[in-house]
Amino acid sequence: MESTTKKKLSDAVIRQLAAKAFGSDISVIGCTELSDGWFNTAYSIDLSDGRGTVLKVSPPEDVRTLRYERNLMEAEVQTMRLIAEAGGVPIPKLQGYDSSRELIDCEYFFQERITGRTLNHIKEQLSDQEKAAIDRELGIFNSKINQITGESYGYVALPSSRRGSWKDSFGLMIEWLLQDGLDASVELPIPYEQFNDLMSPHLPALDAVQAPKLVFWDLWDGNVFVNEGRVSGIIDTERAFWGDPLMEHYFSHFACSEAFLAGYGVERPSLNPQTNSRRLLYDLHLALVMRIESTYRDYNEDHTNWTTNILIERIEALRTAQ
Repeated sequence: MESTTKKKLSDAVIRQLAAKAFGSDISVIGCTELSDGWFNTAYSIDLSDGRGTVLKVSPPEDVRTLRYERNLMEAEVQTMRLIAEAGGVPIPKLQGYDSSRELIDCEYFFQERITGRTLNHIKEQLSDQEKAAIDRELGIFNSKINQITGESYGYVALPSSRRGSWKDSFGLMIEWLLQDGLDASVELPIPYEQFNDLMSPHLPALDAVQAPKLVFWDLWDGNVFVNEGRVSGIIDTERAFWGDPLMEHYFSHFACSEAFLAGYGVERPSLNPQTNSRRLLYDLHLALVMRIESTYRDYNEDHTNWTTNILIERIEALRTAQ
């Protein structure tokens, strides 16, 4: 996806970054830009010692991003380390992280290249049994991630976002998004001041969340690698936060499957009125992110219209929920 947040690098610069990370005796013998990403720039690189690596580059500091997108690369590195330390989840190994901005005006890191293809590209080719097996694995892995506990609620690398309760933390997430929308004059389906009234009947359900768990949040099919029918890797942890695991993507109206729930070890969220209220709020949050970021990243009109329609659906779902 083309985005204003993506920083393009020349071959010479990529070789320079690789030499700093791997040593001058190891050279780059092949490099291809990975076009699937929506925010950072990424390159698949072949090294002279036979290894494959991926270089990921953050946007320059002067690129306008959403409030919650500050320090995303630092958040990704921290989250990768947390998940790797906990074990049991196929997270790629970090091969070097540079936040100094000495060689380029961006942060960057190298991570091992995962074998396989992303699930969103191969899903239609899989049998129902193969899809169910992958979904079940994802449920197991997502559950392991959500077992990691923090000290407060909020974004991993944004201390200013931390709050003592999940209700306050989620409220700040919405507040930041709406302010981002106002800053960029994003037209939403309802007036900005109506969102508080829309959410208010459902907010008490957030009090049920009593411990800040690590939430991947961006664990969708495009961030899941599959090889020979198994999940071979999970990538892009930068949007993680400490909060309610029910906010994970595979619990959403987009993707919730019985096999995932079985692997995770829970029932369908909509069977419980309290969890259903929380999920409706989280679906609204996701729809707001999708619509507002479309303006910030200058996505095409078709994509923007699609996100607007999703936001309209989520607003109506909250309005009509009992």
